[in-house]
Amino acid sequence: MILANLSLEMDWLLSSDQLEDVLTQTQTEVMTQFLFEEEGLIYEHISPAGEQVDCYEGRLINPGHGIEAMWFMMAIGERQGNRTLIDQATDQVIRILNFAWDEQYDGLFYFIDTQGHPPQQLEWDQKLWWVHLETLVALSMAYRLTGRTDCWQWYEKVHSYTWDHFTDSEHGEWYGYLNRQGDVLLPLKGGKWKGSFHVPRALNLCRHQFEKIESESRGGRK
Repeated sequence: MILANLSLEMDWLLSSDQLEDVLTQTQTEVMTQFLFEEEGLIYEHISPAGEQVDCYEGRLINPGHGIEAMWFMMAIGERQGNRTLIDQATDQVIRILNFAWDEQYDGLFYFIDTQGHPPQQLEWDQKLWWVHLETLVALSMAYRLTGRTDCWQWYEKVHSYTWDHFTDSEHGEWYGYLNRQGDVLLPLKGGKWKGSFHVPRALNLCRHQFEKIESESRGGRK
């Protein structure tokens, strides 16, 4: 997943053949090995033979990773003019959202066991800033590339939750960790994992998507 994004960022350093080889490799691994179409889910761990494993790690879903990987796939699809890949990644984002959205308190779970067993991660039901930010990036990109109504509806839903719960309207910046109910669990705004990366990157990427939509609209494209 990260290799796909890194390669796109470093395309000016790589030969075209080398870049396409890496993008094809990462696309194949994400979309055919870790993605199981029948369930519509991306697993964190599979066996060396590419099979699901019935254990804590084998049943684990990380919605944030899956959704983030999908906007990387969309970027590859756009670069290659691969509409099938774009549509497949968009479908996958919606499937993950339907699976991982907390219907009782809203927001996206951090970890989920696909069989409904208690996850090994004690923080499984927390709501994290980066998960929701990556989701906004994926949905804004998917909406620009496909124009699908469900992408926009989900964007508005996630956007409302994110801005209502993570932002500190009095002192600025964003909280990183909420409990399941959406209340601030840890008041820290910086630490080992939450640095000055996810928030500005996500906001900037979303801005670019909407600027492109506006530009394409002015140019007569949907």
